[in-house]
Amino acid sequence: MRLVVFIVIVVMMSCTKDIEIDQVSYQTKIVVDGWIENDGRAHVLLTRSSPFLTDYDSASIRNTFLNYAKVVLIAGNGQSEILTLTKQDAFFPPFVYKSTEIKGEVGETYQLEVHYQNKIITSTTTIPELPNVNDVFAQSVSDTSMIINASVIDDGANKNYYYSQILTKHFDTRYHPSDNPLRNDRLFNGKEHVFQIKRSNQPDPLNLYNINSERNIIADEFAIDDTVFVKVSQIDEEAYRVLNGIYIDHLSQNNPFSLVDQQTHSNINGGIGRWTGLATQQYTVHNTKPHN
Repeated sequence: MRLVVFIVIVVMMSCTKDIEIDQVSYQTKIVVDGWIENDGRAHVLLTRSSPFLTDYDSASIRNTFLNYAKVVLIAGNGQSEILTLTKQDAFFPPFVYKSTEIKGEVGETYQLEVHYQNKIITSTTTIPELPNVNDVFAQSVSDTSMIINASVIDDGANKNYYYSQILTKHFDTRYHPSDNPLRNDRLFNGKEHVFQIKRSNQPDPLNLYNINSERNIIADEFAIDDTVFVKVSQIDEEAYRVLNGIYIDHLSQNNPFSLVDQQTHSNINGGIGRWTGLATQQYTVHNTKPHN
């Protein structure tokens, strides 16, 4: 029997051959990853999208970055500003276009214009009303781990959309979406709603920050000694659709720098990606109960 199995394996190996997959015709698009929060500066990252089969290393990723664009921010009150390219090591490539004069305001509209190689890419977003957050709190589930819950009181007069982000001290270098970060009030309109802020790893495809190191805790939980900074934001319907599309797209593919599939919903005219306004409440969370 063992001889038969061995012969079958040898025959199968002798019949195999290398298969080369041809890359389909691909037209590079400008990718916008931009946001503005209440009381915060606008942040815009610009890259070129890449085919799915692209091999990534630090050099190829740097080459996707657009560092010669003119990025203009125009507020609904008529104030405008050309964003400044700044070095920010929390991102890779470590360059971000930021506003220095304009800060986000609740209820305001913001238009973005990207001028690059005779192209003008545009998008508009709003910062809605602040979410009515009742509490954000930790709850220990074992001697070594805890979960984080948030409670919001929903406004029954409007459709509301929520988005959560986290930054775990000593593990993350910047805010990033929690696991399952989006929700709408279809099932809890006008009611108090409690939901879990789930842990997720900061996107780190090149392992630059050693963020994805093994932690002996369940994926959705935090270590009992963690200090976690939590943002609970309210976003408008268009931002919800865009972020939800990107989130689903990232779950189904492994190319971190394409940002979105070309079929994914985007609010960028002339490119792909997102420009979103966030009305944000921020909290610092840690376990308050004594533990061994």
